[in-house]
Amino acid sequence: MDRLEAMTILVAVVDKGGFTAAARALGLPLPTVSRKLAELESHLGTRLLNRSTRRIALTDAGHDYLSACKRILEEIGDAERKVAGEYVAPKGQLVISAPIVFGRLHVVPVIGEFLVLLCHKFWRCLRDDRRMQH
Repeated sequence: MDRLEAMTILVAVVDKGGFTAAARALGLPLPTVSRKLAELESHLGTRLLNRSTRRIALTDAGHDYLSACKRILEEIGDAERKVAGEYVAPKGQLVISAPIVFGRLHVVPVIGEFLVLLCHKFWRCLRDDRRMQH
């Protein structure tokens, strides 16, 4: 049994409010989600969820285990992002939108220093006096 996968499934079931929504979100068949959670409960020797036809509810053990799962999965994600260099420097395109005069007087002088420090290669400065819709 892949415990990390089982933890991910448990978190998804609770966050999505049910097995069907979790299966859809994870791209897994519903029977697989149900089977993996049953295997996890069997491995742990306790029930994590009380199931009814209309809803699911965490048991006391389920609450404790769910908080541990979330912490563990977050730490793994942080470690992967750190190793991949995601925390070293921002990535992606920098887009700045400012009125023309403000952009010329305040943004352009500072952006050069900013780009040198962070080595951004892709940036756009949109200078327009029209009101922008977000």
